[in-house]
Amino acid sequence: MTVSRAIILAAGQGFQLDGICKVLLRHPTTGKTILQTAIEAFNGKEITVVVGYKAIDIMQDYPQLDYVINPDWAASSNALSLGLALDDRPAYVVSGDIFLSRDLIAELDQSAPDLVLCEGRENRSLTAVHCVFDEAGVLEETYHGPVRDHKHPEAIGLFKASSSALLQRWKKQCLKHSNLFVGETLPFDSAPIHRHDLGEHAFDEINTHVDYLNLLQRCREP
Repeated sequence: MTVSRAIILAAGQGFQLDGICKVLLRHPTTGKTILQTAIEAFNGKEITVVVGYKAIDIMQDYPQLDYVINPDWAASSNALSLGLALDDRPAYVVSGDIFLSRDLIAELDQSAPDLVLCEGRENRSLTAVHCVFDEAGVLEETYHGPVRDHKHPEAIGLFKASSSALLQRWKKQCLKHSNLFVGETLPFDSAPIHRHDLGEHAFDEINTHVDYLNLLQRCREP
């Protein structure tokens, strides 16, 4: 199911990246920023960017986009940002620290109306959100912290929400639990949320200097 809106969560401070605004990071091969790659990936969709830290830097570079300001970005997690931006319109939700591809979004447009993008990563950070699915691939639980079972894939920062009940409950959960990550607030009992695996699509999350160095090295490989 195709949705016509994308929400990019870009309010946080890149304190592990010398304080740079993450959505303004440039890809080492194309020179395009994370935000520019998102604009291209979500081509034809209405894009809303939730800003906070260095908001003016983003808004003056991309004045054509819609914005929501999170005034409490320094004292909250990205759940608050999503709570401020969500309404009754179906939407993609993506973290503002990811270089992603148009091919991935085209694939998701043809997939389930409500889904979470996952990957079975071997190495996960302490901030990773893990997912528990039933045999049909429907979400039963998300949790944060040490992984309980390596069969539980990681939610890697991209969601699709179309059902009215899901959108309404998710917004309330995000505003109520503003200190959590958006994946932790998913109201999986309000509508069936399906698993979608990343597969071979390009998807580069940049949280640290090491993440960017690894991307540099991959780009140099023949």
